[in-house]
Amino acid sequence: MKRLILAACCCLILQPVQAKLLLSEVLYDAPNNDSTEEYVEIYNDSCAAVSLTGYNLADNSGSFNLTGTISAGGYFVVAKNSSALLALTGKSANQNGMTLSLGNSGDYVKLRQGSTDVDLVAFENALSGWGLNAVDKSVARKNVPDSNTAADWQVSSNAGTPGSGLLATSCDGGGGDTGGSGTVNLPTYYVGTTGLTGSALKTALNNILRGHVRFSYSEVWDAISYTDEDPANTANVILLYAGRSTPKTFKVNTSSSLDAWNREHVWAKSHGFPDESQYAHTDLHHLRPEDVSLNSTRGNKDFDNGGTAVAEAPLNKTDSDSFEPRAAVKGDVARMLFYMDVRYQGGDDSGTPDLSIPNIAPTGSTAPQMGKLCVLLAWHLADPVDSFEQRRNNRIYELQKNRNPFIDNPQWASSIYGSACP
Repeated sequence: MKRLILAACCCLILQPVQAKLLLSEVLYDAPNNDSTEEYVEIYNDSCAAVSLTGYNLADNSGSFNLTGTISAGGYFVVAKNSSALLALTGKSANQNGMTLSLGNSGDYVKLRQGSTDVDLVAFENALSGWGLNAVDKSVARKNVPDSNTAADWQVSSNAGTPGSGLLATSCDGGGGDTGGSGTVNLPTYYVGTTGLTGSALKTALNNILRGHVRFSYSEVWDAISYTDEDPANTANVILLYAGRSTPKTFKVNTSSSLDAWNREHVWAKSHGFPDESQYAHTDLHHLRPEDVSLNSTRGNKDFDNGGTAVAEAPLNKTDSDSFEPRAAVKGDVARMLFYMDVRYQGGDDSGTPDLSIPNIAPTGSTAPQMGKLCVLLAWHLADPVDSFEQRRNNRIYELQKNRNPFIDNPQWASSIYGSACP
């Protein structure tokens, strides 16, 4: 029987998580001229470049939209006046013309994606607990793990060193069960979601999940060999529908056996993203090992109750247009599809259309949809998160740098989808 993992509760504080984008240095009170010398620096703590389209900086009097791309493990400097910044620090700006008043207006700076706060720094007690005072000097982040407190920051000895610093990101893949940055402080990772429900929560989660590391389809072999590794035998993977442990090396590019394993798209790739260039095609959160014949039996069918038992794996059922997985992974399947629906809402650089989960099955062979919503929600409630699923989520975070929110916070599924399912 599966057991509910308490770490999924948003109230449990674990070790700080490494965010994808962080404020890293701010000069809010400049030595010579506050109108020209002030700047804000952003750090990208991920292993992939992030487009700043949709991000903005804000103080209590307004906001300033960001443009451009910040490289993996790189710094991005936003200046009021690039010439003044160069004269003061010898450093160049990545974006010029910042309109914020900074220290003259509220004494805080927020990095936001849309209307969602990603990170903040405050000065001179503008916010409770923020007593930083840095006249003519910058304030600089001391560490990548982010507690959203003044303890993360220190006053520099001068106007700062924009465009460089001590922050570093490891992209070596690590090897632990909890990801390269350790266990996760879930409230920090899901900043900006408190009190949200329904479509507002869905939008906030989409903003958090974007910008992840993308893999090639050939790289998926090694990735899911790691994410779906058998805890009892590290030479094997666990097959999703069949449930058996099989050698990592016994796969279709090394064997012609119908029992060899392949890369199963739980959200069928024909339903919205048939091309490898589309991010969803290689998103690890819904790619699982499965043997060739059972993978073929499932095909691109929607998920629903009913059908007849599959001969080679009778805990699974299928009919002409739907597939019902074994009870032990029904919740896993539902949470993977919920993740895909939230992560891919169109309008970004992923090349993936707006995916949706209607309460119908079949949805059609090429529509960017998978069903059946209310059945999936029932499966999610009946089959809670277990330790293998939590471990897999942590390992995907280690590699792909984003998480499945419905594993971390199972209650969000009902919050987002419950109104559609009496």
